Amino acid sequence: MRKRSAVRQEVSCRPAITAALCREIRKAMNVLRSTRRCFAAVLLALFLPASVAPICAQPHSQTQHAPAGGVSLASLIEAALAVNPEIIALKREFDAARARIPQAKALPDPMVSFSNNTVTNPVPFAGLRNDFSEITVGFSQDFPWFGVRRLRSQVADAEAEAKFQVYAATVLRLTSEVKIAYYELYYTDRALAVLARDKEILDKIAQVAEARYGVGKAQQVDVINARVEITELLDKQGMLEAKRAITAAQLNQLLYRDPETPIEKLAAVQMSPTPPPLEELAQRAEANAPDLKQLRHQIDGNNKSLRLAEREAKYPEVGVNLTYHNRPLFSDYYTYGVTLRLPLYAATKQRYAIKEQAANLAATQARLDTNLSLLRYKLSEARVRATTAARLIKLHEQGLIPQATLALESALAAYQVGQVEMLTLLTTLKRALDYETRYYELLSDYQQALAELERFTGVELTR
Repeated sequence: MRKRSAVRQEVSCRPAITAALCREIRKAMNVLRSTRRCFAAVLLALFLPASVAPICAQPHSQTQHAPAGGVSLASLIEAALAVNPEIIALKREFDAARARIPQAKALPDPMVSFSNNTVTNPVPFAGLRNDFSEITVGFSQDFPWFGVRRLRSQVADAEAEAKFQVYAATVLRLTSEVKIAYYELYYTDRALAVLARDKEILDKIAQVAEARYGVGKAQQVDVINARVEITELLDKQGMLEAKRAITAAQLNQLLYRDPETPIEKLAAVQMSPTPPPLEELAQRAEANAPDLKQLRHQIDGNNKSLRLAEREAKYPEVGVNLTYHNRPLFSDYYTYGVTLRLPLYAATKQRYAIKEQAANLAATQARLDTNLSLLRYKLSEARVRATTAARLIKLHEQGLIPQATLALESALAAYQVGQVEMLTLLTTLKRALDYETRYYELLSDYQQALAELERFTGVELTR
């Protein structure tokens, strides 16, 4: 009797064990004498806080673990597109390109001339009574050959449309980058939450190990192993916090604000539907991708520029002029005429303009072929990432996480009755932690792959 009292006094005096924890341990030891099954349930309730209950009792899903409310992805995308200076600059460049279309179509500016002929006196209007004195007023206008103005406006229009596709491609790229940063930040937040919860579990396990060591029911190595696992979690936590800070700075940069601006809790991420087959994605990309549309408009503009150069090398530019002559001593009279600006030096000028436009056209066509091949590779790579992540997410939800949870429950109960060592319990807990953090990493990878597909296809795939 005195020995039991001394043991209880020793346990109660250990500074690492609270009075409430001692009561729980005494209850567990009493239950151990009666029934092993009830003892496991009591110890499971002791070790696992309320935040772990969904893992043990319910099917694993992202909606059960994601926080409700928070900053939505749509609001961040809207903010990025509204303030990003690159988007604003490209929009203004497109406006400038559109303003060049009517200029290219317009006629050359007319010319008005005035002259005064004087005799014996260079002062203007002096000697007007002389037979040779006169005042002339003239007007002239140049007219490009038929079809030249239309081709010039078509070239300017194609260049403006290509500039708009640059703007559209940048919008898609920025949207994709915001989504990728958002999903990466979501993963780090959820991983940090899981680490914090499991650290709390390990703290309780370490306290129980210390209590059992104090009464001679466990070895000192059990306490040391538990503390080592806690330190390892702190190491992972530090790495994740650094990764979160970098991702948050990247997201703030996309939002064009200070990198240190705090980002509030993110809204829950729902897993998007599986992407369509590769052939369908390739068809959508060829029809909608702004990068391809830009090159097609450039090809159209180069075709028009080539036709324009050929026409200018073949046909002259026509000018008309009209002049009124006022002679004080004689009757007024008029002169008019036509001028032709001949491509006399076509062999050394216009011919090379044709070669220039033909080379530009061939280069743009080759660039389009290259981008089509590269785009198909990127679509294939992103889709493989997405489908692989989706398959692994299903494996974690339906297999690995439930099985690891059951193994953890069993190890907790077995450890208290001495059937397994502390190292086995810690290994089981670490495996459950790794599976859950891996789940959120896979969810982030899946959504990021879909965001890349959106950039290439121009079709929204995430939500």
